[in-house]
Amino acid sequence: MPNKRIILLFAIAFLGIASFVFAQQQVKEYTVQKGDTLWDISNKELNDAFLWPKVWKENPEIANPDRLKPGQIVRIPLYLIKTEEKVEEPVLEPVAEIESKPKKEEVKKVEAAPVPERPLVNANLYIASGRIADSILVEGTITGAPSMRKLFGSPDFVYVKTVRQVNSGEKFYVLKQPKLIMHPITNAKVGYLVEVAGIAEIRKFEFGETVAQILTTYNDITTGDVLIPYTEMTPPVVSKPYRKPDIKGYVVAAKDLRENNGLFDVVYIDRGKRDGVEVGDVFRTVYIGKQKVPSGAIQVFNVEQTTSAAIVRESTISIIPGTMTMQAE
Repeated sequence: MPNKRIILLFAIAFLGIASFVFAQQQVKEYTVQKGDTLWDISNKELNDAFLWPKVWKENPEIANPDRLKPGQIVRIPLYLIKTEEKVEEPVLEPVAEIESKPKKEEVKKVEAAPVPERPLVNANLYIASGRIADSILVEGTITGAPSMRKLFGSPDFVYVKTVRQVNSGEKFYVLKQPKLIMHPITNAKVGYLVEVAGIAEIRKFEFGETVAQILTTYNDITTGDVLIPYTEMTPPVVSKPYRKPDIKGYVVAAKDLRENNGLFDVVYIDRGKRDGVEVGDVFRTVYIGKQKVPSGAIQVFNVEQTTSAAIVRESTISIIPGTMTMQAE
């Protein structure tokens, strides 16, 4: 009988060790480099920057996803690593139609099903990029949380203070505090950079407090972030060929106020509907120094009256605020 107990205990211990080793193999360890954030790491390792909240959840010891220490180890769940599926293009094959009296052979071509145009950018990037606006209709503020934390993500609960009576189930966009943007060349006021950090929904009212839940996170959400009305936002679809209008302007800012921008980063230009800019327009970017140096190309995906948001499609050198935009070749 004692031998059976010893064998049973040994088997349990072995299974425990095997489970631990298996669990250890389910993450990839990444060593933080200088300047890294969870956004950057998710973009590099997972090809999707918007997966950073799930990486953060795997690393609860990280207090701030934007402030990582070089040499720090970040655990990346392997289930988040996506594999791209190759989609085969439809093959056109001639089909011969034979009549009862074969005098002449007629060949009919099978028309390929039309391939729907893809949106210019994915829905997450379209919402999170926001815009530069003249003014903002603020309807509330995040004042705290039941957890007493100051940094939030999905699915945390937060306290909000609103300027009007709100109803349970009502949604709002959460914005980082809007930042005043001055033109890098003329130094004139351009507007306020509105960047969406997430989506919150009013859940309940208790003890005189209005409680909302963070449904979606695009950026870190903190106490003091503001709420604006929620409306459905669908990324635009534009058919090729894209316009290349002769409209000159400047890059005035970038998402997250980045100074150096490359492929797939978002920038904002000082030209909009009033100047004839349309969604889908492509512009060449030129760095202005002692000489004009081509730096890449951008494509507009959101247009306001006097400004537009664009994604970097080509990049040879960093695209910085003050870069000139010109007609693409």
